[in-house]
Amino acid sequence: MVWITKISLGLAILLVLMASPAYGDGNVSSSEKSPVRISNVSFVAPSPERANLNEEWVEIENGGNTDVNLAGWSISDEQEHKYVFPDGFILRSGARVKVHTGAGNDTQQDLYWGRSVPVWNNDGDRATLRDSSGSIIDIKP
Repeated sequence: MVWITKISLGLAILLVLMASPAYGDGNVSSSEKSPVRISNVSFVAPSPERANLNEEWVEIENGGNTDVNLAGWSISDEQEHKYVFPDGFILRSGARVKVHTGAGNDTQQDLYWGRSVPVWNNDGDRATLRDSSGSIIDIKP
């Protein structure tokens, strides 16, 4: 009788874990719910890097059928340098936007972090996209 209880408890725990959106790689908690994702990255700017900071970028796309308000969403690297999307920034359905490391004038297709030094590690880095509540939406690579 005791072994039946232990098996039932084990099965219940397994079912809860399998129902969790983080089940699997353990890294992404909300990407299955969001049509917004990191579609491409360019971590290496041509030399000299400081003169080409806008060649470092992360591209975000909205693959869904509705516009998404990205106000308060963020992109960060492994060292937790964080870019926060501006208030009122709407990523239209089917649209993409590149977030560049350097300075420039924001548009619907290009946003600028405004940094004067590189962010992304040339030998590899990880871009993390979070929604306004801090939930991980996507990670690349």
